[in-house]
Amino acid sequence: MSAVPAQSQSFIETDCDTPFTRTLLRTLVATFRAKPNETEAEYKERYAAVVIAFAAFAPRDAIEQMLAAQIVAASQAALDCMTQAIVAEDSLSQAALHRSYTAFNRTVNATMRTLAKAQARPAAAIAPPPVIEAPAQPARVVALKPPQHPIRREPARATPAPKPPRDPAKMDDDELIARMEYLRARMEAEGNLPNTPLTP
Repeated sequence: MSAVPAQSQSFIETDCDTPFTRTLLRTLVATFRAKPNETEAEYKERYAAVVIAFAAFAPRDAIEQMLAAQIVAASQAALDCMTQAIVAEDSLSQAALHRSYTAFNRTVNATMRTLAKAQARPAAAIAPPPVIEAPAQPARVVALKPPQHPIRREPARATPAPKPPRDPAKMDDDELIARMEYLRARMEAEGNLPNTPLTP
């Protein structure tokens, strides 16, 4: 690979030109702190450093590559914690950074032991990477609308016909007087009250 110096090719046995490895390396580059306003040349230098550190473990398959990437990322995080601890202004921050540094180192040591066990497998146990083709773009699926059930409506009820006004001749005196008082109050409210009083 062009990012790896020629003198390092002798001990690199991994194929860095697979989709999985390229994606893993791009993720790993993000763990290395970038300089402010990083130039393209500085980015290439950072990427080359990641590839060299990753390839030094000579991972043979995806499992070993993931373990190698974890070791490189944890090592970089530990160095980053130590760098920040040196410039920290208070002792509490320095103590917290030193604890993080120790925790990352434990992760590095434990993952290196796991990687050593994985690399102790015989070559016959290493499955070649599968050939994966990009899936075709899925066809546009049109969502089916649920069936529209008819809305049940109550049958319209017939409006009762208004009762015809009662014949005053059939009213008794009390009912007639109440009716006259109602009409007087209504006409008074409407301003149509006659000058003569309403008397039965």
